[in-house]
Amino acid sequence: MLSVSAKVPETERTEFYRIADEIGTSPSNAIRMFISAFNRKGGFPFDPSNPSGFNQETLDAMRDAAEGKNLSPAYSNAAEMRAALDAEV
Repeated sequence: MLSVSAKVPETERTEFYRIADEIGTSPSNAIRMFISAFNRKGGFPFDPSNPSGFNQETLDAMRDAAEGKNLSPAYSNAAEMRAALDAEV
């Protein structure tokens, strides 16, 4: 077997090791799984521009929220919000 190495910021390495441990695998095994999936797929096993896998509707809503568009009015409390929702029905 041959080694693969990459330089990453310390914070990324620390988080990677923490998550690998949390899900019950080793960092080396996680890298082997990624390489295997990458090779089977013939490229990234996910959309690198959208690694969380959100659909277009969700991406549009996230963009709108970030830009302050299409947001519901602010409510003082949950009862006020429920009253507004009930009035829409």
